[in-house]
Amino acid sequence: MKLSDILLNPKKPRIIDLKGTIVHLDRAVTSLQRRYGVSTKKQSSNDLNRKLEDFERRLSRNDWSQFPWHMASDIFRSFFTSDCREDPKWKNTATVLINTLEKTERKSFCRAAIDAYIETYNETGLQLDRFRAIIREKPVRDIPIRKKLITDYDFFNPQAAHIKIGKTLAGSDAPYELVKSWDIWSPHSLGLFQSAFQEMLRENDDDLQKMYRPSFERIMNWLRPNSNTKAEISRALGIDALVLPFKKGDSAVLRDDIEKFLIRNYGDPRITPAEWSGVSTDALKIINRWMTSKSLKIFFDIINKFEGSHMWEPRRKFWTAIDDRKWIDEAWVVLNDKGAQYAKSLAKEHDDKAFMSHGLLNFHEREKCFFIMKVGNLTIVEGTHNFKDRIFKNEATNAPILRNRGYSKNEISSVPNGSKGEAFTHDVSGKWMTKTETFMRNNR
Repeated sequence: MKLSDILLNPKKPRIIDLKGTIVHLDRAVTSLQRRYGVSTKKQSSNDLNRKLEDFERRLSRNDWSQFPWHMASDIFRSFFTSDCREDPKWKNTATVLINTLEKTERKSFCRAAIDAYIETYNETGLQLDRFRAIIREKPVRDIPIRKKLITDYDFFNPQAAHIKIGKTLAGSDAPYELVKSWDIWSPHSLGLFQSAFQEMLRENDDDLQKMYRPSFERIMNWLRPNSNTKAEISRALGIDALVLPFKKGDSAVLRDDIEKFLIRNYGDPRITPAEWSGVSTDALKIINRWMTSKSLKIFFDIINKFEGSHMWEPRRKFWTAIDDRKWIDEAWVVLNDKGAQYAKSLAKEHDDKAFMSHGLLNFHEREKCFFIMKVGNLTIVEGTHNFKDRIFKNEATNAPILRNRGYSKNEISSVPNGSKGEAFTHDVSGKWMTKTETFMRNNR
């Protein structure tokens, strides 16, 4: 039996599940892909080579038993999105797959070709040109995407499609859903729609610089359109677009919304740096600046809840003023059990996961909480109640480390030795503020 006899047979391949129920596997896969907006993952080179070798054996033997359409479609998609497509070793495979595409009307096989075209949109090669020429000439009725995408957006023109699509996305309130409405299963894939997203950002750049909220909201829609879907390929580019406009301008309410969105979906970059890989240094500086200010706010909000001392208002004003000067490079809150519980309730109340970015005490402490700061070359520890301000120079080896999840009593309560730092008592007259500021100014 020949490949064409199997692949061009209109009868749909079926498998039997354990209960004897007839299941259309390609229909099930299609349903999942449509629901969750994902395409078949790119296979490892070893896995693909194994499948291609099996395919070649079938070619040599003319044996196409138990080789249904979904397997043929998978081979097509994987082959033409891999480096194997231009390898002379697989020339026969390329020819058979392309010839099958030319003859078939099978939607699942044409879908594989569309997926491969989208993913390799920015690439060139002889085999790519061959299969693109065929898919381009197929009747529109045989291509499983919206006719509008082909006719109105010049879908098969690699010089124009991404520009036309990007301009349309730049005017949409929900660009991700718009692309899905064109029967594109995975808008977040490489290639065409990645380029279209970049074009969307270019079109929106002026509005982003002017802090025009809808432009930020459409980027957030693209990055996280629903609870099941999150962009990965365009993640870093999208985060940069959301954050970098704040380098020149500011909008407190918008900034707060952007910060919440980013922390909710990608975590605190101080804790989950892998989620922020690829994000520009400038954008990371801005978001870390936001998190430093948020840490300061969290500290005083929590302390105010259960610390009644009149000393806290001067401390709040002092450290807030220092933060406004942008002296504080990094900050980290360390809470006792009671403070941690309150932080959890604040995170829920404000729908802001930043309140969960803090360290914990690895010992029982009913009253004190702490705030660790990096000010230039200095590490500073502020604490509640009668805790002294402790300022450690770089050469001090016993300064507590920021971003730890747990701290021992010795770590958090250590005192600078001799000339390696200072400790100032919070006196009622406020002299501690002058001493602390002077020491920071002279040594940071």
